[in-house]
Amino acid sequence: MKAVVVAAGEGSRMRMTAGKEPFPKPLLPLLGLRIIERVFLAARKAGIKEFVVVIGYRGDEIRRYLGDGSKWGLKIQYAFNEHWLNGNGYSLLAAKPYLESENRFLLLMADHIFEPNLLKHFLQFTDDEIKKVQSDKNLHFLAVDACPEKVTDLEEATKVYTRAGKIIALGKEIKDFNGVDCGIFNFGAGIFETVEKSLKDSGGSLSEALQLVVKTGNLRPFEFKNYYWHDIDQKKDLQQARQKLLQHLLPKKDGIVSRYFNRPISLTITSVLANLSATPNIISFFSFSLCLLGGVLFALGYPLAGGLLAQLASIIDGVDGEIARLKFQESLFGAYLDSILDRYGDAALIGGLTAGSLLGGASSPSFVLIMGFLALTASPLSMLAKEKYANLTGKTYNPLELDGYLRYFPFNRDGRLALIMLGGVFNQLTATLLLLALLTNLQAIYRLFVVRQNLG
Repeated sequence: MKAVVVAAGEGSRMRMTAGKEPFPKPLLPLLGLRIIERVFLAARKAGIKEFVVVIGYRGDEIRRYLGDGSKWGLKIQYAFNEHWLNGNGYSLLAAKPYLESENRFLLLMADHIFEPNLLKHFLQFTDDEIKKVQSDKNLHFLAVDACPEKVTDLEEATKVYTRAGKIIALGKEIKDFNGVDCGIFNFGAGIFETVEKSLKDSGGSLSEALQLVVKTGNLRPFEFKNYYWHDIDQKKDLQQARQKLLQHLLPKKDGIVSRYFNRPISLTITSVLANLSATPNIISFFSFSLCLLGGVLFALGYPLAGGLLAQLASIIDGVDGEIARLKFQESLFGAYLDSILDRYGDAALIGGLTAGSLLGGASSPSFVLIMGFLALTASPLSMLAKEKYANLTGKTYNPLELDGYLRYFPFNRDGRLALIMLGGVFNQLTATLLLLALLTNLQAIYRLFVVRQNLG
């Protein structure tokens, strides 16, 4: 399926609120990527690889920047809307020659960012609905945010009223509404006839053409509540979109230390690094290097510095994943590399704690060695237990759901590194090894029973 991306407009409200910009609105930077890049990459993640970009105002600049799309593994064609001042209906018609072999296509807006899962589930929904009808030529779909109270600048939004699986009313001025148009459409080929008729009878607005579809009952809603999207219309929207993107990076399964301490710091770091060329893998190596250096400092008798570096490594350990998700740089190898480096980093810190305790004159060297051995043995089992659970059940191991009351204890990596930091700050290396040995082995045994219960 192809996607038409409308990028022809002037963006006058952005110019009025932000002044003259060096780029047309679709090319404005947003956390390391241009706005329109975020549209392409989100759509690519949902399985869309071919695009028709409709250009008009400053179209040559957009075309020069995007090229043929090959740098993203995409195919991009261009249609020029010579009536770009007159509305999106003309933009849709400009794309018609590039869609003659398509029974259906997507329509996206160059200034509406969205999360990939929104488009992915929208496509699944439309596929299921199309199977229920004999002909889908004149059946069209719109993604509708069913939580209008959460939409910023609701006054300017296109409101939607749905009932019994159909869109009953659509427009900015309607008083009764239960959703908001988020700018993602799935059109059948019959939409062109409707738009052409609308242009003869009224103006060039796509919304006016859709009024004709609404009257026939053939505009169906995909109603959602928990996906993020944002219409970037003026300067304040850029800042709101920035905050929304960063907040969306927070994993639901974060440990307590990560959620309340690490993430506020790591998101700030990520917001800066996103505008640079640092890749997730480079950041993973940097986090590992901090662990390695921290372990050396523990062994050399500098526990305070070693502990602080361990905590810094824990914070940076979240940045690589944040950058990967934020800039669509996730990869299977990157996730694998990060896991391996984390295990080596843990070993370096535990080895450093053990060496530092022994060289610092521990009263019972054999006890230190045993605790170090137990901590080193069980630390990787936290990840291993989750990976094996996923392999055996096909479900993600969520500590918040499956670890019971143990989820409040520092078992996971963020908690373990926080313990190591405290051990360094208070110079209690042997006690830290004892805690690590007890907690990591207790967690491993507990998860053994959890997996047994879930496997029957």
